Amino acid sequence: MNDRPSLGARLLSPACLALALLSLFCAFALLAKGSPEANMELHQARLGTNQEQKAHLEGRLHRQQWVRRAMIGGLFTTSTAFFVAGFLTLNPTRSDE
Repeated sequence: MNDRPSLGARLLSPACLALALLSLFCAFALLAKGSPEANMELHQARLGTNQEQKAHLEGRLHRQQWVRRAMIGGLFTTSTAFFVAGFLTLNPTRSDE
């Protein structure tokens, strides 16, 4: 009887670990990029009298900052999940014959 794991089972752990490293790399790249900042249009709206436009641009800036934080948190969470899955799918009973 052939007790060797299938090709998919043998590639699952390294693939999970590679995806974990890729997710970690992307998370740190987003951290290094910096947070979205107010653009010139928002600065002009802050100086002007149009409160509706100012509120709209402030809301857009806050949404962009929230999305960035959510993406970074999601990438770190995904990286952790892939690391755990990668180590859980290792086959320690495998013997190199």
